Order: sequence, then C-alpha cells, then structure tokens
Amino acid sequence: MRHHGTASKTIVLIAALAVCIIVLLLFSHKADAVHKGAGGLVCGLCHTMHNSQGNSGLGGASGGSIILLRAEVNSRAEIHKLCLQCHASNGSMANDTHPPQNVVAPKVYSTATWTQNDPFNKIGAGGNFSTELDSNWNTTTANYLGYGHSLGATNVLPPGGDVSIPEFSCTSCHDPHGASSPSDAKINIFRNLKVNATGAGANAGIKFYSGTTEEYYKHKSYVGGVNGSYFGGSETDGAGQVIWPVYRGTLTGNPVTDSANSNSYGTGTDTSDPTNGTAPATMSRWCAQCHDNWHEEIVPSNLNRSTDLDSRRHAVNSMMPRGASAGCATGCHVSLLDRVNYDDALIQAGKGLPVTASKFYSANSYYLPTDTTGASFNGMDDVSGGDNHKVFCLTCHFAHGGPYRDNLRWDYLASVATGDQTANGIPSNIGCQLCHNR
Repeated sequence: MRHHGTASKTIVLIAALAVCIIVLLLFSHKADAVHKGAGGLVCGLCHTMHNSQGNSGLGGASGGSIILLRAEVNSRAEIHKLCLQCHASNGSMANDTHPPQNVVAPKVYSTATWTQNDPFNKIGAGGNFSTELDSNWNTTTANYLGYGHSLGATNVLPPGGDVSIPEFSCTSCHDPHGASSPSDAKINIFRNLKVNATGAGANAGIKFYSGTTEEYYKHKSYVGGVNGSYFGGSETDGAGQVIWPVYRGTLTGNPVTDSANSNSYGTGTDTSDPTNGTAPATMSRWCAQCHDNWHEEIVPSNLNRSTDLDSRRHAVNSMMPRGASAGCATGCHVSLLDRVNYDDALIQAGKGLPVTASKFYSANSYYLPTDTTGASFNGMDDVSGGDNHKVFCLTCHFAHGGPYRDNLRWDYLASVATGDQTANGIPSNIGCQLCHNR
C-alpha cells in the first residue's frame, strides 16, 4: 500500500509538472488570438483577469469591466471605449506599434477635418466617428443619430431596417478576434466583419469570398490591407493619424495600373441568400443585413428590372455603365447617366466614386473608370454580364461616420430655417451630379 501511495504521488507530481510546463509555454509566447488579420496581438492587451496588478488598476472600471476588458466598459454599448484606445487619435495606445508588422492602429476617431472638395484618402475609407462622439467617446446630444453609425446607441432601429438593436457598438459589425481562414463560418477575413451582424434581422448571414482560388473580382481585402496585403504606418489623414485610405499613392486614371494603389471591393450578383455559394455577396448585401428594406434584391419593388427606370430608391446592385457619357440615355442599355462632370481629372484628384470592381479587369480599382477603349475594357457595358462596376452603399456613404448628415460624402444640404427647404449646399458638379449631370 505504501508503495502504491508513493506511485500515486509521483503521478500527481508529474501531472502537476506537465500543467506547469503547459502554462509556461502558453504564457511565454504571444497568444495569436486577437485581430488575427492584423497579427499576433496578445490577449492581455485587451483583457485582464482581475483588473489589477500590484494593487494598481489596469485601465478597467473600478469594479471590473464586462468580458474582463481593460477599459471603462459597463455594457456592450460601450465596447467602443476599448477599441478606441488604439483606433482613436486620443487613445492611450494611439501611437503604439504592434507586432509582427510593427504598425500603428488605423484611426476611426481623429481630430482631422476635411471638406467635400478634398480627396477621399484624407479621411480614409471608413470615415471618422468624431462627429458622432465627443472627446470622451460618448454619443453627443445634438449629433446623435445624425452623421453616421452612433456608437453607444441603445434600442435603435436602423434606417431601412425592421429589427431594433438593443446595444450598438464596434462589435455589432466586427469581430475583434478575427479569422485566420477564408472558410471561417462566423467571421469574414475582410475587415473582420461578422457573417451575422449582431442585432441583424431575417436577412443576416453574409459570407464574402476570399482567397486566390476565386476570380480576382470576387476577392476581398484582408483586414487593414489593400488587395490582400497588410500595410500601415504611413497612410495618414489631415491630422497625421494613420488611416486605411480608399487609395494610396498617385492615381493616373488607368484602372489597371492604379490597381496596386486601390482598396478594391468584390462584386457580383447579390442574392437573398449569398451564403449558398452560387453567387458572391457584395458589400451592399452585407450592409442590408440591418438596412434590408433599401436593397432591391430583398425588396424587388425598389427597382423595376424590366426597364431599370422605375426606381423607388437608389439602387445598390445596379451597373454603372462606363459608356454612358454626356447626353447618353439611349443605345445598348437604358441609362439615366450624364457624366460630363465625371472625368479623368476627378479620378486623378482622388475623388473618383468607389464602386464594386468588374470581372472584366485582371486587376481592380476602387473608382468608376471613364475610359471606354482598348481590349481590356471589352464587355464593360454588357448588361447581360451582371458583374460589372456597380454602385453600392459606400459609393455615396462613409462606412463609419463623417462631417455631413446621413454619413454622406458630400454636404448635400445647407442649414435651413423652419419651412425653408430650398437650400442646396453643394456645387452643381459634385455629389449626385457627378453621374446625373443636370
């Protein structure tokens, strides 16, 4: 019996030693658990087991924050107060570099200002929450629900939606841990967007194509990247804050050569169930999880496809034919376009409209091109193809927020007095009239 007891103690000691070794191995290496698309950030940068070390707080609420977060987060509506520690110009880790790429986190809250005449890379592809949030990152009273996605909002019904969202924050759309594989069933590699947005209704469940096994026009950029590669640290807005731009470098107006400097979005024919693998889902279809009544595939009465003329709302899955030039309203397709104001100079100035990319290019660019000549452009105006350049939500809106009402890229209304709805704050050659010159 004594011998048996000694053996049991030996087994226990060996097991305990094994556990210690495992623990040491786990905590001696960086846990590749956060922001997989951006690199191996450690769990402890965002979470803390006890919210103290040496009797000193670690940045969380005094009584502890939800989900063990290292920030003053007392509800899921306040999770952005953790995210903005890195992604805001006044965050505690705003200028810290993160391995393995040693890049500074891009900013979605910045002190930068811009005008509708500035190029789009001055604000970045996602926009800026600074109009929606005050310097303490609380939703402001005057601007709340006016200039973009209102972080911290509770019990809100998205415009064009049919389901109220109890608590809205960054993690309503993004998964902070990210995905390592394009086949992840819950998270898209593109921007770490959730397959099912939190609070979305019956039309949730949008899985993007990703990876080089699919045609180029279906590809999605990895989080923080352009055309699948991670970059950062040198692309900045007007306040010098690192951003994810709509484009970088110098644009020439040739979509093939400009492709390397463009943050392209995949295209395709949106369907009511794009997860079935028969058609690629577009960015607009992802947005339509919450704004579903504004998507013509979900609500077909928004657009009469027999003529493409009976539009009830601006289409987000319809082709923008490049062949539609000044005065063009007839020919091989029905068109409401008159793009006399949309030219190469506009593109070269970085103000070309973002559209989903065409399958007719071997390389993609973010903007609606103008050239209609050359073999590489054949088929661009073929409406039967179904996968050409298309307008989508981000053609007119920023993803996060901006300085103008309704998250638009242009200040389309000036301040007006009660009863006076005639003021128009934009020149006649920007905004809607880039494509619909009147």
